[in-house]
Amino acid sequence: MKKKNTWKKLFLAGAGLTLASSVLVACSNSSSSESSSSSSSDKTIKLWVPTGAKASYEEIVKKFEDESGYKVNIIESNDSKAQENVKKDPEKAADVFSLPHDQLGQLVESGVIQEIPDDYAKEISEQATEQAIAGAQYNGKTYAFPFGIESQVLFYNKSKLSADDVKNYETITTKATFGDTFKSMNAYDTAPLFMSVGDTLFGENGETVDGTNWANEAGVSVLEWIADQKNNSGFVNTTAENTMSKFGDGSVAAIETGPWDLSAAQEAVGKDNLGIAVYPKINIGGKDVQQKAFLGVKLFAVNQAPAGSDTDRIAASYKLASMLTSEESQENQFTYEGRNIIPSNKAVQKSDKVQSDELAQAVITMASSSDYTVVTPKLSQMTTFWTESAALLSDVYNGKIQSSEYLTKLQEFDADLAAAK
Repeated sequence: MKKKNTWKKLFLAGAGLTLASSVLVACSNSSSSESSSSSSSDKTIKLWVPTGAKASYEEIVKKFEDESGYKVNIIESNDSKAQENVKKDPEKAADVFSLPHDQLGQLVESGVIQEIPDDYAKEISEQATEQAIAGAQYNGKTYAFPFGIESQVLFYNKSKLSADDVKNYETITTKATFGDTFKSMNAYDTAPLFMSVGDTLFGENGETVDGTNWANEAGVSVLEWIADQKNNSGFVNTTAENTMSKFGDGSVAAIETGPWDLSAAQEAVGKDNLGIAVYPKINIGGKDVQQKAFLGVKLFAVNQAPAGSDTDRIAASYKLASMLTSEESQENQFTYEGRNIIPSNKAVQKSDKVQSDELAQAVITMASSSDYTVVTPKLSQMTTFWTESAALLSDVYNGKIQSSEYLTKLQEFDADLAAAK
């Protein structure tokens, strides 16, 4: 393979597009001239955006079309199934598509997406937050363009709890009530408690298959805390279907959820009565620790397969992904009605509109460091993790596993994750 910087010497005349596609050319058995001569005459790029987001991207896409000479076919798609839909038939999938960062590892391992060109990676490293950069990388290399961050936060009823009360879980459950789904455990909510006490999930960087270490004293203390909630008068077990209604009728004074539930929460308790805060500190095993949440990073990635050997189209696809995640586009995604995407761009985070938004500030604080969040691992073994952790944690809460079995069950859990494919 030629050196990476070879492509930097080449530019598309008049298009103003970085020749991102020379990464493909450098790895090809064909010469660049042969690739160019066999380029497709199709000047259309297929773009998959999140469901409900098409209108919010039309302006930036029009700008790209005017600058590049390409037309863009915008299609709304469920980005939670991005890797499944792209891997099904990469050549018929989108050139550019949105996805949650935890699917990145599977797409890289399967060869569907490639490391992005250096110039774009440099832009991301300069403009995005540290946690967002981590979400866009796999094995230390950048494979996608971040445009938003997502973390759960604490929603609370101001008529029942003060801003000072919600700094501590024990205060919340003493003065009022906290609700969560424990009988049918939501591991996305609860599993980060293990990282709150210093344990790791797939290692420190989330990319080490045998790096989960929950089978220790700290891990046992988490299971003991979960079991204790059944006897905590301030804890209310909820279901996915009734959490918001219980929040609205006052039987639950605080819940942990994300930006996607903002409108529902405002409707439930009243916009002026809704308080938003970072996660509280919590006492586990006799120690006060900062409760952590999983951090999600919203990405756009380029799939080179539909373009074949058309290096111009591949270069244009990288340019489109860059524009969709630019400072201008992230500002729009935050302010556009119905979107409210918390930006990953550091400059946009400092804007007056973001600084004055209570929810945005809570999410940004949560996503500011590993003190509050853990970047959700990208390994394919997460499929095993979600299933097994939910079963383990719910069985503990429901009394199906006795305290004398906690360490053994955690040892089995660690081993199962290490052996997962």
